[in-house]
Amino acid sequence: MLKNLKSLFIVDDSEEENKETSESTEKADVSSDKKPTASTPPPLPNNPISSSSEGVLDTKIVEKLLQAIEKNNLDGFDYLEYKKSLKALEKMPMDEATKYRSAFATASTMGVTLDKLLQTTNFYIGVLDKENEQFIGAFKNQFDSKVSGREREIAQFESIIKEKSEQIKKLTEEIAKHQNQISDLKAKVEESNSKINKTQNDFKISYSHLKAQFEEDIVKMQKYLK
Repeated sequence: MLKNLKSLFIVDDSEEENKETSESTEKADVSSDKKPTASTPPPLPNNPISSSSEGVLDTKIVEKLLQAIEKNNLDGFDYLEYKKSLKALEKMPMDEATKYRSAFATASTMGVTLDKLLQTTNFYIGVLDKENEQFIGAFKNQFDSKVSGREREIAQFESIIKEKSEQIKKLTEEIAKHQNQISDLKAKVEESNSKINKTQNDFKISYSHLKAQFEEDIVKMQKYLK
C-alpha cells in the first residue's frame, strides 16, 4: 500500500531519467538538421546553496508522512482511490481537465460525489497537519536538549574560566581543561544545530510538497468537476 501511495506523490527517478533522455535525444535530432554555428560556451548553472542545513525533499520523511496517510486510510472510494484513477490516466492522450472528469466519472458510478472527494482530501491534509504538529514538538525537545542545554553549559564554563583566571598560577591547568571542554561543546553545538536545522528544513519542504499536491487537486477538482 505504501509503495502505491509513493507512486502517486513521488516521481520515480528512473522515469524522470528516461524522460530527460528522451527529451535530450529529440533535441539532438532537431539540432542535427541545423547548420553548424560557432561554438559558444554553455551558460553557467546557478550556484547551488552550499549550506548543509538547507532543506530538501527527503524521501524518508515523505514515506513517514505517507505511512500516516496509509494508517488513516478511509474505507471505500475516497480521494486516494480517485488519485489512483488519475494516475492510471497519466499517460493517456488527454488534457488535464478530461483526465479529472474521466476519473470522476468512474468514481460517480460508485456513488462518489465531489463533496466527498473534497471532504476526504481535507481529511488527509488534516492527517499531514497533525504529523507536522508532532514534528514541531519533537524538534523543540531536541533543540532544547542538544543546543540550548549545551549553550547553557558553555556560559557556565566561561564563567568558571573568568573566575579561575583571576586565581593563582596553580589553577592554570584547570582553566585549560575547561577551555578544551568549551571547544568540544561548541563543536557539538554547531554539528547538532546544523543537523537539526537540516532535518527541520527537509521536513518543511517534504511536508509542503505533499500538502501542495493535495491542495492543488482540491482546486482542480473544484474547477473541473463542478
